[in-house]
Amino acid sequence: MFGALTFPALILALHDELRFDRSASGATVGGGDARWRARAHALALRRIQDPLAFLDWAKRDRHWSFTLAEVLRDRSLRPAEVAARLMVAMLEKIEDELESTQPDLDAPAAHMSDVVVSQAV
Repeated sequence: MFGALTFPALILALHDELRFDRSASGATVGGGDARWRARAHALALRRIQDPLAFLDWAKRDRHWSFTLAEVLRDRSLRPAEVAARLMVAMLEKIEDELESTQPDLDAPAAHMSDVVVSQAV
């Protein structure tokens, strides 16, 4: 089960999986692609084992608390749904950051680790 120390690892794992799927299929990047969003949402629903802990972690995180506030504008009754929407928003923001800092979309995952870890501190 993922805890507060491993939520950045979960984000990285989902991001890497989605990037691999995208490069294998030739799909577009990020939130502009409805299939990408649907896949990210489905993965988040399956992989976030404790939605309340994930939401609590995001609320306390300096960077992701703003993303959580944006997601909470759309009311949802289930914490799992809110957590999945938050994860998709996080993944989209990471893709946007990578696109703005790296013209090469096949950049090594080491840079991605730096982005998520620096945001988790």
